[in-house]
Amino acid sequence: MMYKAAWAAAKLARLATSEASKGVSVPVFAYPDKVQWDILSRRVISELREYPATVHDAREYVESFREFGDLTDICEQVEYECAKAATSALALARTTRRREGAAAWKPGAKDSAMERELSDFIAKVEAKRKASFEWLAQSIPDGSINMQTFK
Repeated sequence: MMYKAAWAAAKLARLATSEASKGVSVPVFAYPDKVQWDILSRRVISELREYPATVHDAREYVESFREFGDLTDICEQVEYECAKAATSALALARTTRRREGAAAWKPGAKDSAMERELSDFIAKVEAKRKASFEWLAQSIPDGSINMQTFK
């Protein structure tokens, strides 16, 4: 899953059209055909089946954001939504491995820092957004801005 806005922004800068922004989106997710669902417990299957809906919701949110945001904002929103989806996928994978007795996660492996990097990125983006909303609220004389908390 792509979660680097700089990659997408560079592609958009090369193409420099609004049509190019349609190619920047949260990737579609589908499980491979070779998943052996029959050996998994019902609880695990239920949790695994919910994940594609999470990714679909992120895709829909980005598409609604596309109508009002500029190209850079769209790239940043895709990066943020991909990071959230990747974090959910890592947590789901860890839980599934533990419940089904599959190979355990090995700290120190090549991608072991990925979850920490993603959570740090998400926290940084949310802090930046909160600061932006607070600045905006202070900029408006009557303070009539709807401050919505982030999940």
